[in-house]
Amino acid sequence: MINYREFWGLKQTPFEAIADPDFFFESHAHGEALARLLYFVGDRGMGMAALTGEIGAGKTMTLNALKRRLPPDLYVMVEIRNAALPFEDILRHLNAGLQPERGVGGPASRYDLLQEFQRLAQERIARFGRHCLLIIDEAQMLDAQTTDGLRTLTNFNEPGRAAISIILAGQPEMKTMLRDLPQVYQRVGLFYHLDWLRREELWPYLLRRMTVAGAANPEVFSADCIEPLYQFSKGCPRQINRICKLAVDRACLLREPVIQGGLVELIISDFERQHA
Repeated sequence: MINYREFWGLKQTPFEAIADPDFFFESHAHGEALARLLYFVGDRGMGMAALTGEIGAGKTMTLNALKRRLPPDLYVMVEIRNAALPFEDILRHLNAGLQPERGVGGPASRYDLLQEFQRLAQERIARFGRHCLLIIDEAQMLDAQTTDGLRTLTNFNEPGRAAISIILAGQPEMKTMLRDLPQVYQRVGLFYHLDWLRREELWPYLLRRMTVAGAANPEVFSADCIEPLYQFSKGCPRQINRICKLAVDRACLLREPVIQGGLVELIISDFERQHA
């Protein structure tokens, strides 16, 4: 059986469900989100940022693009993907990120963990003119006590500068959660809701994906693919990727050099039937 990467002349697969920043597409929404986050991080004094978006909107991809843009000699980045943790465990991961040679562990009490963070902020960050960026994904899972604990970290300031900035990324209900905690809400210097792709951005999105993947001819989707893809996905990148991954594979099996709208419609129909 022919390998579809060979058939399309691909160096890598174009529609995998991984947030590889090589594939970051600067749509209107995603480009704006990245620009605002870069401003937030560069300011170093805005405390906390909240990035919300529906499932599959591309929050993690945007954060990965952000991390790639930040010079490692100026920023220490710590990322926590499991937000369903008590504040003490988040502190342990944060402190471990500031001293990776030691690993996760250290003091047991909140007070001692905060003291350790303050020491590390001075020894590993402020002394070298660096800044700590803590990124918490799936932050809608944070409980109120942990969220308030994160707020206290923004109180740690070195002379003339803040020691840490925090980005919370989560589903739209996260904003309601933060609003219900006014002492935290007032520390959030940036809110941004990440929308899905616009209809007119779908074709450039597909083209970029195929181009980055190294396709011999990136224009493998015909123009009549756009409408069924948009009607199905409403512009959600994850949903677009799910259908397009199946489409490039199916077209390869059929030895079709161009993916037609009819094939995409059949795949969508089958997908919806199987997931009903």
